[in-house]
Amino acid sequence: MSRLAPGLIVAAPPMGDPHFERAVVWLAAHDEEGAFGWIINGPELMSLPELLRRADMPPPAGLPPSGVVRRGGPVGPEQVWLLYNSKDRVDDVEDQLDVGSGVIASSSRKLLSRLVEGTAPEPILGVAGYAGWGPSQLEDEILSGSWLPTDAAASLLFEVPAEDIWLRAYERIGTSAIAFTSRIVGSA
Repeated sequence: MSRLAPGLIVAAPPMGDPHFERAVVWLAAHDEEGAFGWIINGPELMSLPELLRRADMPPPAGLPPSGVVRRGGPVGPEQVWLLYNSKDRVDDVEDQLDVGSGVIASSSRKLLSRLVEGTAPEPILGVAGYAGWGPSQLEDEILSGSWLPTDAAASLLFEVPAEDIWLRAYERIGTSAIAFTSRIVGSA
């Protein structure tokens, strides 16, 4: 199977795994050793100001940063990654990973400092935890019909409300989720 990252994988209905039901995963890496990414439409866990308070970095009183932290996957839920547009790369922040399609990811504490200072990139999305697959695991799940791969776009990440991302990802594929539900021909 060809390399899937950078790209999206979209959960086929019904997934059967509560961690990934109606999930859209931004794949940051995919090779013979496995795959890694974040659910971009997971449930909201906290606001960015709450993240800063939990990191003992009180947000500014005047204009706290806008944005949320969503559940990014079942693995490593204590680690938060911040996703933002690559055009807003921060020069003095190390550990900025280009995850394709105009998106950068970082888990640097220095980027949290930028949030406190009001100089962080906007828009910005936090994801807690990640999704990971071992060698050939994701390929097998795709072949079994659990996931549908498609291309990624920063606009889907930053401009579409979380509750609409799954359906919009199906539009990117050129189909709809209803096409994947089982039905018996001839029944009403």
